[in-house]
Amino acid sequence: MAATDFTAIPVLDLTQASTNKDAFLAELQHALIHIGFFYVKNHGITPAFLSSLTKQTVGYFDLSLDEKLKTDKVHSPTFLGYSVQGNEITKDKKDNREQFDFANELPATWIEAHHIHERLTGPNLWPDEDVLPGFRQSVLSFHRQAQNLAEVLTKLIAEALGLEPNALLDRYVLPGQQHRAKLIKYPAVDQLDPRDGTQGVGPHRNTASLLTFLYQANDLPGLQVQNHAGAWIDAPAVPDTFVVNIGTGLEYLVQNVAIATTHRVLNPPPGRGPRYSIPFFLGARLDKKLAPIDIPQRILDQRPQIVVTDSGHQFGKVYENDPGLYAVLNRISSHRDVGAKFYARLAKEHGIITASPSTGY
Repeated sequence: MAATDFTAIPVLDLTQASTNKDAFLAELQHALIHIGFFYVKNHGITPAFLSSLTKQTVGYFDLSLDEKLKTDKVHSPTFLGYSVQGNEITKDKKDNREQFDFANELPATWIEAHHIHERLTGPNLWPDEDVLPGFRQSVLSFHRQAQNLAEVLTKLIAEALGLEPNALLDRYVLPGQQHRAKLIKYPAVDQLDPRDGTQGVGPHRNTASLLTFLYQANDLPGLQVQNHAGAWIDAPAVPDTFVVNIGTGLEYLVQNVAIATTHRVLNPPPGRGPRYSIPFFLGARLDKKLAPIDIPQRILDQRPQIVVTDSGHQFGKVYENDPGLYAVLNRISSHRDVGAKFYARLAKEHGIITASPSTGY
C-alpha cells in the first residue's frame, strides 16, 4: 500500500524522544510527511488534571443558555468566548456543536493606527466565579501546559525535518503572543432536530496555525481523518493521549513537506450522550509576511505528490502576503455576527456577506 493511503493514526511515545531519539524522529518524520496526524502519549499532562478539566468543561456547557450568552463572542472583537450550537456552517452544512474559545490572558492594545490583526488580541470572556467555581483557573492551567507541550513538539518537529531544534519557534512564533484553544460539545444525534443532520464540524483543515493538540475528553466516536487517497479513517479516543495535527500555516512554512490533513467530526450516535473535546492551537506570528524556511533536499524529495482533500483553503493567497489579515478574514467568515458588529467595512471589502450564515474554519 502506498504511504499516502494510511489506514490508522500512529501513536508516538514522547518518552522515546529521550530514550531513543533517532527512532522517535524517524516515526515523527513519517507522520508529518505521509499522514499529518498522530497521537502522542506520555506527554506530561496528568490524567487527574485532564479529568478535572473535563468536569469543568461539562459544567460550562450545562449552564443555562442565558448564562453562557453572557460570554458570547459577539461581545468582543477578539472572537473569544461562546458560540451557540449551529452558529457555524462548513461545506454548506450546519455544524452541530457548541464551543467556548479562550486564550492566554492579554490586554487589548489595538488602536486605529495599528494593523487590524492586533484587534484579535485581548482578554477572555469568563463566567462569574460564583457561577462556575474554578473554571477560569482550570482552563488557563490547561492552556499553559498545552503550550509547553506544543513548544516541545515543535522543536522535535524541526529536528525531524532536518532543522535546528529552535528553527521554527524562533522564526515563526513571537514570545508572549496569544494562542487559542477551545472547549467543544457535540450533541448526540438524538439530541438534534432531524433537519440538522449529523455533521459536528464539516471537512476542514486548521487554517494558519502551526499545530493542533486535541484532547478527546470522553470515549465517543466522531473524529475522522481523510487519508491522502480520499478515504475517511476513524481517529478514536485513545486514553491519556493527545491527537496532534498539522495546520496549514506550518504546511506552507515548511514548503508543503508536512501535510495539513483534512478532518471532520460526526455527532455521536443516538443514546450515547454528547462528545466533548478540547483543542489547543499553536499559532504562527501574524505581524509580518512569513517566508517558508529552507528544508534539506533529502526531506523535500519525500513530499507526497497527490493529496486528496474535501476541504478548501479560503483566502489562502492572502496568508502568503499578510498572515494577520488572513487570520481576521477567516474569523469574520466563521463568525459573521461578530464580523458585522466589529469588522463590517473589512468584510465588505473582501466580499464576506455578514448577513449570511457563518462558513466555519
